[in-house]
Amino acid sequence: MGKLIKRVDWFKLGTKAISTLAPVVASVATGNPLPMLLNVTGSAEEIGNTVKNAANSIQSLKDEYWKEEDASNDESTINNIRKFREEFSDALKSDDIKNVVVMIDDLDRCRPERIIEILEVIKLFLSVDRTTFIIAADENVIKYSIREKYPPMNGFDVELDKEYIEKIIQLPIYIPELSAKDIQNYLLLLVTQSYLEQESFKHLIDKIFEEKRTISGDVITLEEINKSIGELGLNWQDGGQTAFNETAKIIDEIREIVASTLKGNPRQAKRFLNTFITKRQLAKIYYGDEIDISILAKLLVLQKLDNDLFIQLNEWNKEFDTENKEFKEIRTKVMEGNVDAQNPWNTSQIKKWLECKPVELEKYRLEKYFYLTRENLKRSSIDESGFSKNTKEILERIGRAKSGQMVAIIKDMEKLRAEEIADTFKVVVSKIEKGEMKFFVVRDLFLNFDAYKGKIVDAIGKSTVPIKAGDMAALRTMYNSDTGNMNTVLETMVKRGTLTDEQITEIKEQRKS
Repeated sequence: MGKLIKRVDWFKLGTKAISTLAPVVASVATGNPLPMLLNVTGSAEEIGNTVKNAANSIQSLKDEYWKEEDASNDESTINNIRKFREEFSDALKSDDIKNVVVMIDDLDRCRPERIIEILEVIKLFLSVDRTTFIIAADENVIKYSIREKYPPMNGFDVELDKEYIEKIIQLPIYIPELSAKDIQNYLLLLVTQSYLEQESFKHLIDKIFEEKRTISGDVITLEEINKSIGELGLNWQDGGQTAFNETAKIIDEIREIVASTLKGNPRQAKRFLNTFITKRQLAKIYYGDEIDISILAKLLVLQKLDNDLFIQLNEWNKEFDTENKEFKEIRTKVMEGNVDAQNPWNTSQIKKWLECKPVELEKYRLEKYFYLTRENLKRSSIDESGFSKNTKEILERIGRAKSGQMVAIIKDMEKLRAEEIADTFKVVVSKIEKGEMKFFVVRDLFLNFDAYKGKIVDAIGKSTVPIKAGDMAALRTMYNSDTGNMNTVLETMVKRGTLTDEQITEIKEQRKS
């Protein structure tokens, strides 16, 4: 062990990360480095700082941390690494340690270069007998980091990222996403946890696992939760039972549709519940008993499902007189099946949302509810992680499309589910607003997707990118197809300076001819 201590300049190593490697002091004092290894509680990022550049540059490691007893000694750095591994392994054996298990969580949250450094240091120095490293990370992020560090080589058809991971990770364990049923159970149990005393909730969980309810084919019902609480004689927090009854009833009604939007992500489930509880508390502070909590919950679900429709409902609500006519019209058409299949209000998830209580939402003024959720009334960044494979492929094809390819793309788009078309247009509309979408693509989408004409026109009007001469033909075709919609947007474009009066005249004169 003495040789191992001498081989590394522990003082310099410790000063690199004094906040996280305080146990190094104990290691040096006792002549045993294991206290340091077993007591590192910092994040993977902090550990990475400690061994910065060790794997990336062996020479740097040698200069910074390595001590050679005799500078004239011809031992190479490679021999030092080999001897370090041997002596570290011997130290484990001499201390009769069966196995050292090191858990590295959230490795994917580090920067790409740090991820590679940590993996290479593990492989280079610490991967010896009686050591086990458990690394929790998103494999896609790790692959991306590998590609950043080691770009593909021209002329070599080698999947470097895949081969690299196979050499480092000996036993990959893939954790599946939670099913919609699991998320439903999780939501209800989160509500229960919020109002039961801590020990009582543990007893409830024990009973649920004993009865194997979480692995049964059925969703745990609110009735079953209440029955178990009664049978076990569990204790509520102060005022907990009343609040639980109110909250659980509402969450029980919406959890199926919420679960379908969360893509098996428990963090999002918890965030949704926290948002609901926070908004409910704010509602009581602002409006007392004037707020219907079930309406608030329903609106929060819509915002989660489709923020664009949430914003649209707010705009319709501004025209409320005795009822919200626009919403009533679309709700009635969707429920009767008399709406365009491509309409974003016609997706399966939105249909389920429309059926949630209160069904006749058009009868309620919603200003107070939208005030409570006003931070969501602006366009948010688009999260493409939940998009289907089909949607991603269509978007990729649109991005590199040439004019002659649009017929095939449109044909394949029409085969998509309504949800997939809606996701596609979220990205398309955003790019039109930024002036990043080719106008022949805009034209063909405008001509073939009536349900999205309004969004396309709005996006064109919001763009600040001037129209080029090459875009004029596409605008003329759109104008000839739908003069009413296009007249309005052309006027808006002149006001914003993206189109000139002469260009408008050219577009309209072409129609007359």
